Amino acid sequence: MTNDIKPQKRKFLKILFAIEKIAQILRVSRKSNKRGRPRKFGLFQIIACLVYKVKNSITSFRELEYKINEDREFRRAIGIEKSPDHSYFAKYAAMIEEKYLADIKEILVSAINPDTSICVVDSTPLRSSKNDRHAATGVCAVLGFYNGYKLHLLVTGKDEIIPLAWEFSCANEHDSQKIELLYRAWIYGAKILIADAGYDSEKWFKVAQELEIKFVAGVNKRNMKNKDNVRSELRAENMKYLETEEGKKVYRKRTMIERLFSKLKGEYKLENMRLRGFRTYKRHVEWILITYLFEEFIRKLEKRKFTLAYVWNQFC
Repeated sequence: MTNDIKPQKRKFLKILFAIEKIAQILRVSRKSNKRGRPRKFGLFQIIACLVYKVKNSITSFRELEYKINEDREFRRAIGIEKSPDHSYFAKYAAMIEEKYLADIKEILVSAINPDTSICVVDSTPLRSSKNDRHAATGVCAVLGFYNGYKLHLLVTGKDEIIPLAWEFSCANEHDSQKIELLYRAWIYGAKILIADAGYDSEKWFKVAQELEIKFVAGVNKRNMKNKDNVRSELRAENMKYLETEEGKKVYRKRTMIERLFSKLKGEYKLENMRLRGFRTYKRHVEWILITYLFEEFIRKLEKRKFTLAYVWNQFC
């Protein structure tokens, strides 16, 4: 019977299996004492619909409602006769994001169990609609000045690239302000944290030293008249380390996160200029990262080798 199902459908059925497992864990860990009529749609069904939204590049809940009503196979797979209303999606999605999203991420990361001894932190620009009043103007080396947001991401940087923590902000927030990601790296047991020149800040080096993390950052040459006369001893040590063979080898691992950003933008449509509003764009970004983790969880279960190749370039 499974031979009659298309490979894309088989892959999505595996994702549904993973979603159901996570939903069961969440239900057990958070038993509700509420009485009355049960909800029309369960946690598994709504999460499955939101992941379906990502996999089919759907931008709005109205479009999602329409697509699900047109997709009989998907409705049968998750056990519903009719799609939830778009307003129900909006209400339930907000509840899941507030109460369950962090737990879903932690459960998936724990199940994947990546090597977190080396981590990488970086940000990527996300352009938005010109009429987005919540967006801000930022600057990027590749794009120059742009209107939109930023995704600040902490990932593993050894054998596989797994998102561990993220922050979503307007484009005008500097990378060095997101020092919470340094603490998150410490929580995950990182021994080395790699970053680009945007994080070359004395504050980051001091906090990393207190947390006993080896912080390796690119050199920020802005406003630096003489690199041999740097006031901060920690920054000076970092510059010397980057000139060694070991330092060059470690710093090259930073490019792994750039490849992940490329995959998320190319395959998952992370950057979507049709979106407007901070909350809408943040929801779009977070569910893409959760979907990526679901797929990495399935890869781990099937003991497949990690790859950043786009899905259409992978040979199954």
